[in-house]
Amino acid sequence: MDINALMMDDTDNVVTCVTEVKAGDNVVFKQAGEVKTICAEEDIPYCHKIALTDLAVGDEVFKYGESLGKMIEVVAKGHLVNENNLKSVPRNYDQELAGDDFVMSAKQSAGDPNPKKRTFWGYRRAEGRPGIRNHILILPTCACGSESSRIVASQVRGAVNIVFNTGCSDVAANTAMSQKVLTGFACNPNVYGVVIIGLGCETVGHAQLAEKIRSMTSKPVAHFGIQDEGGTLKTIEKAVRAARDMAAEAGMQQKEEFDISELLLGIECGGSDATSGIASNPAVGELSDALVDLGATTVMSESIEWIGGEHVLAKRAANKEIHDQIIEVCRAYEAHLNAAGQDCRAGQPTPGNKAGGLSTLEEKSLGCIRKGGTRPIVEVLEQAVRPSKKGAVVMDTAGYDIASVTSMVAAGCQAVIFTTGRGTPTGNAIAPVLKVTANGRTYARMEDNMDVDLSGIIAGTISYQEEGHRLVDKINAICNGQLTKAEAYGFSDIAVDHVCRYV
Repeated sequence: MDINALMMDDTDNVVTCVTEVKAGDNVVFKQAGEVKTICAEEDIPYCHKIALTDLAVGDEVFKYGESLGKMIEVVAKGHLVNENNLKSVPRNYDQELAGDDFVMSAKQSAGDPNPKKRTFWGYRRAEGRPGIRNHILILPTCACGSESSRIVASQVRGAVNIVFNTGCSDVAANTAMSQKVLTGFACNPNVYGVVIIGLGCETVGHAQLAEKIRSMTSKPVAHFGIQDEGGTLKTIEKAVRAARDMAAEAGMQQKEEFDISELLLGIECGGSDATSGIASNPAVGELSDALVDLGATTVMSESIEWIGGEHVLAKRAANKEIHDQIIEVCRAYEAHLNAAGQDCRAGQPTPGNKAGGLSTLEEKSLGCIRKGGTRPIVEVLEQAVRPSKKGAVVMDTAGYDIASVTSMVAAGCQAVIFTTGRGTPTGNAIAPVLKVTANGRTYARMEDNMDVDLSGIIAGTISYQEEGHRLVDKINAICNGQLTKAEAYGFSDIAVDHVCRYV
């Protein structure tokens, strides 16, 4: 019989069906290397869970060898386990803090026993890492400068713009976060030069932003204010000329060969379903481990998707301080939401996640954290903060994939890999976003947007380790100039998180 369900750990009491199963059909899976079957007593949708034993109210459900929460209804063997009968359980963070005898205990992947040296051709920057692109960034200081920025970028080859929807009438903490993101964009190694467009009465004016960016980088910077220049057309004319001159200079810069250790890769997931945690995230985790082993740095973000799996993630900490930082990030996130009368388990998983077979925040998080790999975590970052160490790092960002990508690009990531189960068109103007899925149906439906099909992992024709090493080659090609689909379309998705958890 063909395998049509996956058990993630031999101690689990549910399995995930990787095909639709009709009532009366057999669910076939492997446990401890032995093929086993169970009869489905009702229809089990694609990517959803079936109970292997009778489950009473209060019983814990286990997947990945970890608890997904507790049952709130009786579910008999062979029946569907989903968000209607399984609920998340709040964490006891005090019990999860490390003792003085902490030692990193997470099991690490074997990695590639014979890793080959990888290099890419990029653009040398005076400060820090090389760029894998050579953009002229047209940067608005506020929403009122965004449309003019878009028009300027459309007139100059090699120019990109972002749409910024704030910058005025804001509280100080939000202004500080906006400025951190805008300056981070300007300093991203994929940017050669910056043309700033403001209105003239925004909270932080174009001249102030230009001065701040110049204090952080030697890149060429020009700035214009719509009120100062006498209106939109005059501003656009001057900005186009400045951007054109920068583009001409950028075109003269010769590429140089760099070791892959110069790469800072952002890792994100969005529109997740059960295939994400089972296949695509483990493959990307293997990619992360391979890059770290080669001396590169990877960043995993979206801290609400650690909650419920934070105790597993924290085991990867390089020391006790980092372990407890990870736990405290999750505690602070929950406390912030509680102070606003919100429950993180009410909004997570999202409706799309639930339709894709994810029942609780724990199930989502335990799958999400797998994309970060298994290597020791050497640093915990705030949003949009550049890493100070090489290796595997994590960033405390919003529970929204576009905001998390925004923060990682502002922190200097030259590229982002984005796993999805349900599908997404997301892209970024400054850094290429490579989108991968292990849901073969999603790849078929959204081939215009998906870059890599990992559904062979679900089908059992290839291992996630093998696919992870294939992704290393794909990322290397992106670094050498291959366009992602979102990049070819010119997609630019930006969102600045203003939760103010750092004040």
